Amino acid sequence: MPTTPHPVGRQSAAVYRRRRIVVGLALLLVILVIALIVGRLASSSGAENDPADPSASTASEPAASGDPDPAETDAADADDVTIEECDPALLEVVALTDAEEYEPDAQPKLSFSITNTGSDVCTANVGTSTQVYTISTGADVVWTSTDCQEDPTDQLLTLEPNTPVSSTPFAWERVRSSEDTCDVEEREAVIGEGATYALEVEAAGSPSLEPRTFLLY
Repeated sequence: MPTTPHPVGRQSAAVYRRRRIVVGLALLLVILVIALIVGRLASSSGAENDPADPSASTASEPAASGDPDPAETDAADADDVTIEECDPALLEVVALTDAEEYEPDAQPKLSFSITNTGSDVCTANVGTSTQVYTISTGADVVWTSTDCQEDPTDQLLTLEPNTPVSSTPFAWERVRSSEDTCDVEEREAVIGEGATYALEVEAAGSPSLEPRTFLLY
């Protein structure tokens, strides 16, 4: 028996809208699930490699070296170095005056230089406690700095090799000295008129090699 087919035609708009909503919700659900999975994986990975994690940073730090800092070692060695006292035999003392001739109203200014002729740095006591200035004319010793010296002092000086160091000049009043005249107000003046005088100096246990000669008028 023949049958009559049902007509197939376009369905209503409401049906299409419901289908689209269902499909959209399904896609949204899939996206949310994927996002949750990815988020959990990223969170787990970050926790393992987080540089703020104390255990992670400690493990990545290099081990401390047992060798000392070269700069600190050099400084410590420098502090331990002891400079030896100068050998008087290696000290060169030179007697000095500020001129070779002096008019009657001029006072000679006396000083000395000292040089370490050795190859190493050394120290020497060049204070007034070791200084002796002697002025003579011929065989007559007319003045010595230690005759009436008061309160001699020590002065430790570091001397570099072959580097002369000069003392501070002071004036000689052109008078004689002796231990018996220390309290005398006016000491005896030495002769001028072109007389020749010689200055010798000892310092740090080393005497000057040659006298320094000068004329007094």
